[in-house]
Amino acid sequence: MSKPAGAFGAWLDAMQAVLRGQQDADVPCDGCVGCCVSSYPIPLRPDDRVALEQVPDRYLQLPVGPGTARMGYREDGSCPMLLDNHCTIYADRPRTCRDYDCRIYAATDLTPDGRRPVIQERVREWRFDFPSEEERAQAGALRRAAHFIRSNAGLFPPGMRAHSATAIAVLAVKVWPLFTSETPTNEKGDGSEDPSPLEQARRVLEAARAFDSL
Repeated sequence: MSKPAGAFGAWLDAMQAVLRGQQDADVPCDGCVGCCVSSYPIPLRPDDRVALEQVPDRYLQLPVGPGTARMGYREDGSCPMLLDNHCTIYADRPRTCRDYDCRIYAATDLTPDGRRPVIQERVREWRFDFPSEEERAQAGALRRAAHFIRSNAGLFPPGMRAHSATAIAVLAVKVWPLFTSETPTNEKGDGSEDPSPLEQARRVLEAARAFDSL
């Protein structure tokens, strides 16, 4: 069974805006709560005040990093704020939840890490529309970016977590324009000498920093 994921180009533009903190993810969940029942630990930032106040202490780990707490999950993998398949703090849900869009895995041809059958099944069901050849080309570039990062994870700093499907997908969305050609070009742009994986990884890092600085 397939689920319409929307037009690819519109999704990609929106996902980049989400990663820049310009908007929340707008996912056509249609009643699916896969991300809420898939044993995801949720980072909580200082401005996630409602969650920090209402999450039961036994599910709250504080702190786990500079300015960051973490919300755990019940033994069955569900979020402690989920009741009758509804989020009890949806209007004030954490920023991590607002940013989450499982279509990013389908777009990058990746599978969510771990034993998460509900969300993994949902990812397999997503089907994007491609109203133009440009959007098909964007999709190809995005998947090539994800493949390169996954295949060369050891070339990236440990803090980037390039072995994680989520981190790979997010990074690919930030840097996909580097992979618009199936054969990477050199600095002159003439394709006479393909960059080494190390050089391409350097370019990916630079593009990611540029994306984050906007």
